[in-house]
Amino acid sequence: MFQHIRPVLNITTRRCFHSSRALKSVPRKRSLARSLAYGLTGSIAGTVLYDGVANGFENVAGAQRFLRSFAIGLSISVDYAWSLKGLQEGDGVYEALLPEIHLRSAKKLLAGCLANGGLYIKIGQGVAAVNHIIPKEYVETLRQLEDRCLTRQPGEVRALFVQDFGAPPEELFASFQYEPIAAASLAQVFRAVTQSGEQVAVKVQYADLRRRFDGDLRTILFLQRLVAFVHKNYNFGWIVEDLQGTLREELDFVHEAKNAERCARDLARLDFVYVPKVLWTHTNERILTTEFIDGCKVSDRNAIAAMQLDLAEIDRQLFTAFGQQIFSTGFVHADPHPGNVFVRKDPANPRRMQLVLLDHGLYEQLAPAVRENLARFWEAIVLRDHAAMQRFSQALNVPDYRTFAEILLQRPLELKGRGFSTRLTEQDLAYMTRQAKDHFDRIMGTLRAMPRNLILVIRNLNTIRSIALDHGDPIDRPRIMARCALAALGPARRTVRNFLWVTFRKLRFEFLLWRQSFHYWMVSNYLKLLTRVGRAPDTSHLMNINVAV
Repeated sequence: MFQHIRPVLNITTRRCFHSSRALKSVPRKRSLARSLAYGLTGSIAGTVLYDGVANGFENVAGAQRFLRSFAIGLSISVDYAWSLKGLQEGDGVYEALLPEIHLRSAKKLLAGCLANGGLYIKIGQGVAAVNHIIPKEYVETLRQLEDRCLTRQPGEVRALFVQDFGAPPEELFASFQYEPIAAASLAQVFRAVTQSGEQVAVKVQYADLRRRFDGDLRTILFLQRLVAFVHKNYNFGWIVEDLQGTLREELDFVHEAKNAERCARDLARLDFVYVPKVLWTHTNERILTTEFIDGCKVSDRNAIAAMQLDLAEIDRQLFTAFGQQIFSTGFVHADPHPGNVFVRKDPANPRRMQLVLLDHGLYEQLAPAVRENLARFWEAIVLRDHAAMQRFSQALNVPDYRTFAEILLQRPLELKGRGFSTRLTEQDLAYMTRQAKDHFDRIMGTLRAMPRNLILVIRNLNTIRSIALDHGDPIDRPRIMARCALAALGPARRTVRNFLWVTFRKLRFEFLLWRQSFHYWMVSNYLKLLTRVGRAPDTSHLMNINVAV
């Protein structure tokens, strides 16, 4: 009997023994896991604490920005892949869904840029500026970043002055107003008075921008390369690659100060242009001090009217100044938006106006060959020399010379009339609309293939053109630019023969300019008259070519 029971007891005993071992091992495993968890938590806490003491939590913040950016990039990538799965371009559904995905993705990017701040905001602004190739949903959404900037920590400005100059602003200046008078994505501007009594503007960079620049840039480049690897149709990586060089320049205020002084030298002969002088004793890589200018933005029509200045004269000088940069000096201001162009009365002659050019952080240098070919191309437009237009356009690496001419003129190259009549028929309107649509398609294709230095020229012209449009477009813009182009082609040597040739050339040029402008004026006013008397809808949009770059 016992022998029959013993195997059972043995089995039971073994089971109990193993059970007891298992029960003993559970706490050991849990204890090990708990120790590892405590150790990991302690390590993380110690690392965070050390980063807080040594770096002000910059590495922790950098890791947060990376993870946030990675999550947003992953979300956008999955959204495109999942939403467009199984769809083909041209099937209707694809085209209907794409704008919705663009808008969702743009909103995610906007939120990420605002949360990360600094360089992310600047990159977002740069992407929005390349609006000839970026979907409009991204452009319209990311343009909200143009008015956004970082928030300063209390005492940040004072601490930055102590670090860079060894003294706070109130010791370096007779007075310093800590309330900023202007702000941007990289810096804020403050008003101050020097010890000698001179009114100055002090541009102070956000303190942590330079420290976090390389890390944030590496994150952005990594993410866009990852997107390019996953999505083979993605081809916008060059935008960030291009921006990184200019962004480094913008972070160096010494570089900006030198740009300002060169711009002043280049435009010295234009007494209607002024560039504020730099105070080098109070300027370094993070702080830029210039003389204070009491003026108004070129877009502030009420302030301009209060100064009794003529909008047409302002626009004429505006296009002349930038025409001089594009065709003659080649040192071109990259961002002449209204906030960077002020208007004031000339201190030497209060009856005259004066343009004040600000923010010289970004410039583009056009090679002499580019300037000459561009000027000769513009001359060929006026002379209606199609062979020359084609030759100089190809020299600029732009194959479609007709479309290139329309982009520069921002109006049709030729107004081929279908005969004047007292009413526009449906066929006439359909023809004009179709022509405008064809123009737009060709323009977009030409812009995508255009060298980037010419894109800068187009963008510059478009920016100042928007200022003129806001003023009611009171001048003939193409005529002024054409004159600047011809002036840049004048012979270096002054001889009687050269004088006679230049005089004849100018007279012929001015006659042809007048004839073209008169023809355009006649056709435009004819269409306006038909609209006014109810014989045609508004067709003004068909007479102008909007090139948003």
